[in-house]
Amino acid sequence: MKQSRTKNSVVNSLTSVITQILTVVMNFVVKVVFTRTISMEYLGVNGLFANIITMLSLADLGIGTAIPYSLYKPLAENDHKRVNILMKFYAKIYNIIGTVVLLVGLGLIPFLPMLIKGGEGVPHLEFIYALFVIHSASSYFFVYKRFLIDSDQKGYITAKITFLFSFVLSIVQIVILYVWHNFIFYLLSSIVFVVLQNIYISKKAATLYPYIKDKTEEKMDKEDVKEITKNVSSLFVYKVGSVITNGTDNMVISKFLGLIPVGIYSNYVLVTKSLNNVVSQLFNAITSSIGNMVVTTNPKHSRYVFEKLVFLNFWFYAFCSIAILILINPFIGLFFGEKFVLSDGVAFALVIDFYLNGMQSASTSFLNAYGLFYEGRYRPIFMVILNIIVSIILVKPFGIVGVLLGTIISRICTICWMDPRIVYKYGFKNEKKVWKYYVMYIGYFMIFLSVSGILYYLYQGVVIKNIFMWILSAILVTILVNMIFLCIFHHTQSFTYFYEKFRELFIAKFGQKMKE
Repeated sequence: MKQSRTKNSVVNSLTSVITQILTVVMNFVVKVVFTRTISMEYLGVNGLFANIITMLSLADLGIGTAIPYSLYKPLAENDHKRVNILMKFYAKIYNIIGTVVLLVGLGLIPFLPMLIKGGEGVPHLEFIYALFVIHSASSYFFVYKRFLIDSDQKGYITAKITFLFSFVLSIVQIVILYVWHNFIFYLLSSIVFVVLQNIYISKKAATLYPYIKDKTEEKMDKEDVKEITKNVSSLFVYKVGSVITNGTDNMVISKFLGLIPVGIYSNYVLVTKSLNNVVSQLFNAITSSIGNMVVTTNPKHSRYVFEKLVFLNFWFYAFCSIAILILINPFIGLFFGEKFVLSDGVAFALVIDFYLNGMQSASTSFLNAYGLFYEGRYRPIFMVILNIIVSIILVKPFGIVGVLLGTIISRICTICWMDPRIVYKYGFKNEKKVWKYYVMYIGYFMIFLSVSGILYYLYQGVVIKNIFMWILSAILVTILVNMIFLCIFHHTQSFTYFYEKFRELFIAKFGQKMKE
């Protein structure tokens, strides 16, 4: 079982990361074409409406997180009957959610002028917003079957399907932008492809798990409904916190600074979000394996694995954060134009937020695997209130940096210390050991700041004039950061743990094949 989990984790992670990298490249190409064929106001509208739609995702109530947790045990026990009952239940829920998103989203159209500053020059604004709403609503239909495949440690299947549709969509959108320069056609293509993708994944799930097509009149018992309701109500609060923390930045910027700053800032968000999507695949892909582990092993072993994953979490996100700090402004200048470049202060604040958010990946994976939704239900409330207040106070004097500071401060004061405490107390049944995590976390953060400061200082005199120089700088930063980390950590238990896993899974098998 252990070897199977490890193998599944590696296959899922590698497939997810590779497909996500390719998807990011295609999305970036589309964004570059977008900025060169569509006016800057549309860029701002795209960023703002995307955030509003993120707010509408609250209708999900966090059920998308609760589904995998409820499936881990019946899948591990091959309880087909229970899986089928759960799938029927979630099908009804998601049909309701899609309908609610559509109706509520369209109902907000009269209030759009209150959220937009400088949008008078954008024609068909209400219709464009309606297309965003339709795209969001359509994404909920059939999607629940995707969770079944992912929860069964077969995320590589959905990752490949998602990439295929994303790749074709990118080609279609590039053609639309170059030939027609039409934002509405661009949005319509997204709607068509999200529907086709969900239908295809739904049919794939029915092929892999034919028993979910069996008709059953049996409903979930009251205890199960009570447990799911309890988790969903708690997850809704988490969802609110996550959506407001991650989704209100563009809305605050639009309200106080205007649409054009939203458009410029959205390019930075594209880079950091794309990079986060790639790295987070490592942890998202192993969540199902973690879920399998926590229902089949003891809390002590789970804590051991968790602390090792925190190290891996740090390595990837610290490296990416340092690379962003040094390379993002030259990148924006080269690919989008100097008029899209923001200050180093924005880049630094963006990097700190990226790092803090990314460092929660291990905690989030274990929170979801253990189903610890109810236990942390108050944390998102504090986070939301703090984020909104600080962002609004600081946006006037500091602009975009002030908005980012609001997010950073809210993270530090809540999620950074509360989530791991919940995992240790209720998951590992050993709250006293959480101090070890805090010491480890602070130590990693100090190393991150030190390496960031040194390399940022060294690169101050470097002027990157062309793409070749940028690629060369990216390679050099990659080598330097990872060599520094290797020198610091090569004798640690965590590094040894992953090195042995690497040897076990790759080097040993490669050597055996060479002998054959």
